[in-house]
Amino acid sequence: MNWIELSVTVNEEAELIVTDLIQDMGSNGVAIEDSKTLTQEREDRYGEIFDLDPSDYPEQHMIVKGYFTEASFDDTCIQQLYNTLCAHKLVNEDIVEVKTKTIAEADWENEWKNYFHPFQASEKFYIVPSWETIDQNEDHLYIELDPGMAFGTGDHPTTSMCLKALERIIQPSHSVIDVGTGSGILSIAAHLLQAQSVKAVDLDEMAVKVAKDNFKKNHCDTAIETATGNLLTHETDKYDVVIANILAHIIERMITDSYKTLNDSGYFIASGIIDEKSETIQQQMMAVGFEIVDVQHDNGWVCITAQKGMP
Repeated sequence: MNWIELSVTVNEEAELIVTDLIQDMGSNGVAIEDSKTLTQEREDRYGEIFDLDPSDYPEQHMIVKGYFTEASFDDTCIQQLYNTLCAHKLVNEDIVEVKTKTIAEADWENEWKNYFHPFQASEKFYIVPSWETIDQNEDHLYIELDPGMAFGTGDHPTTSMCLKALERIIQPSHSVIDVGTGSGILSIAAHLLQAQSVKAVDLDEMAVKVAKDNFKKNHCDTAIETATGNLLTHETDKYDVVIANILAHIIERMITDSYKTLNDSGYFIASGIIDEKSETIQQQMMAVGFEIVDVQHDNGWVCITAQKGMP
């Protein structure tokens, strides 16, 4: 099976709109290459452990990339993209360019090696690609990861905020369900934080396969249950923590089910939300009975932690 890489060159103002649109179109993930990354002073929150390669970044503006199966992508997708950009008055031939490239499934791993290096994603977690090694110490937790055909490497704000939320929330007595697990990174994190049980669910069978492979790499494949499923639709068990790092409009659909699925005082950690949709989702959460206990913001993205009250 081949994949289509959609590359959209945009100015900074259009980044969030294009990112959200590409995800809504059904992309299996988004990568962002910003020309400013090479020249700006980087915030050293946890320490840099690799050098940036200038050839990986555009000379100006930024490139937002999405990835689609051949069966899910055609010329109407590009027209849909242009129509939305026109509606937002963002089309300018000097700053907007749309390109597509076919990537064979066998080339996917090498494609991701261009972008994915070891890094510290939160106070406790280091993410290490399966093809690289770093010196480890007992003060941190290490996740060995191969994204394969799934997404979720920990370097995107939506995932790193989830990791930070898990660090604050997870207790050894907790049962956890990771909805839309992708690469399985958040399930592995919950396991390393000594959650009593973890279940990883994804609608995409390919993602479940990749997650299982990553669980084996991290020696937790027997500790994490996996399943192919549509959000929480058919979930009958109760959990202490529901994690969903997906998209805002999908999170909206699972707010009520999350509340029903959680034990009393349980937590719903929801990420993949853009700033503009944060207030609406918080209001919907509170309407079903959640209390908002934490809201993280990072580069236009939001992660909300809500708690189910006692009866």
